Amino acid sequence: MTTTLITILLILLIARVNQKLFQIPVTLSLVALAYIVYHLFPQLLQLEEEMFDETLLLLLPIILLPDILHLKIESLRKFWKEITFLALIAVGISIAIGTFITPYLLPEYRFTLGMLVALFSMIMATDAITVTSIFGKFNLPYRLKLFAEGESLFNDATGLIAYYFVGLPLLLGEEVTPVSIFFKLDEVFIFSTIIGSVIGFIGYYILKFLEDPIDEFIIMYVVALTSFLLAEHFHMAGILSIIASVLTFNFFIDRDFKKWEKRIEQKHKEELREVLKKFHEVILEKLDFNYATTKERYEENKELSLIVGHFANAFLFISMAIIVKPEVLLEYWKEILIVFLIITVVRAIMSFGFVGMFRYPVRWGAALTLAGTRGGLSIIMVHTLPNDFVYREMFEAIVVGVVILTTYLYTLILLIFLKLQKVEFERDMEIEERVLNTNSS
Repeated sequence: MTTTLITILLILLIARVNQKLFQIPVTLSLVALAYIVYHLFPQLLQLEEEMFDETLLLLLPIILLPDILHLKIESLRKFWKEITFLALIAVGISIAIGTFITPYLLPEYRFTLGMLVALFSMIMATDAITVTSIFGKFNLPYRLKLFAEGESLFNDATGLIAYYFVGLPLLLGEEVTPVSIFFKLDEVFIFSTIIGSVIGFIGYYILKFLEDPIDEFIIMYVVALTSFLLAEHFHMAGILSIIASVLTFNFFIDRDFKKWEKRIEQKHKEELREVLKKFHEVILEKLDFNYATTKERYEENKELSLIVGHFANAFLFISMAIIVKPEVLLEYWKEILIVFLIITVVRAIMSFGFVGMFRYPVRWGAALTLAGTRGGLSIIMVHTLPNDFVYREMFEAIVVGVVILTTYLYTLILLIFLKLQKVEFERDMEIEERVLNTNSS
């Protein structure tokens, strides 16, 4: 196991050096290097393929935490229409279009409605890590980054819910009606959000009793992991619960910072403190007057979470490389290519439709289209298909193939596009800053 850990660290180091020297995104190097090492020197990477799903489920909260911590509820509230369209409406329409046209492009297969809904639900979940790492290298408008990163986080939850509560039941022959779907999705959304919000709220108050930076760092992960595991225990949406818990946790901490900046009148604070002391309620005093953490410590913990997230993401992509079977991908190359083209065209339609509807620059539509890289969550879902499912091998090949194609093709084209449009995007940033300054004044 020590050899495996050293190998993973070296692969991550080489991938990061490649990114600095040759501008090759870390995720691309990770998959390629891990694949080469695993097949040439298997003794260096002793990872079991069967462990992939369990490993990813464990790593998901750790990987998602840094991205959610940088989201602000105020921003989500302000741009909720745009994010709802991208992460919910566009995903639903995309699944419907893919389900409708696939039988005409692959007529040799007898696909049922449940099979196709399950397939396209799986490949609608995008990879937030790759998108964030690429967008972070360029000067881009805040709103564009928010839309891309917010969509990547929330459509994971949408795709997961559509798969587990619509596609998979239909595939298994269970009776599913539009009414039952509506009520089930509402139930999952509401209870997942409640579970996450409650855990985030509890975590915030626990933080008030902690003063060591390491303890504060640990509680952030406890909040994310607990909300995920609790939601999964009750058969709800774990990812949605993670998002709700971390956003709640972050909201109350930011509220503390605002209170601190406003400098609550010392006289009022002393009066309240005296009242509480009369009742000898030290705990209440702690809850009411103690800030959860300092801004400096919280920012440091955010940076630390990025480091941990990078390592977890490296482990994820290295594990992903191990499950790639070239002979199976070659056997179903046509099916992989057709599904890849379907999701690419549909995503382009949704992205350009989005910028047209909300009146954003057309180039934003291209950037959002290319931000649709797929990741490990899609592979987890395909591994939950029944073993006796007639198209299981083909669906696994399609999902893995789409993940590889989007990871490499989308990423490379996106890098080129952002470099070519660098001046235009910087102009968009200037316009955005002028609008913000005008509104604030």
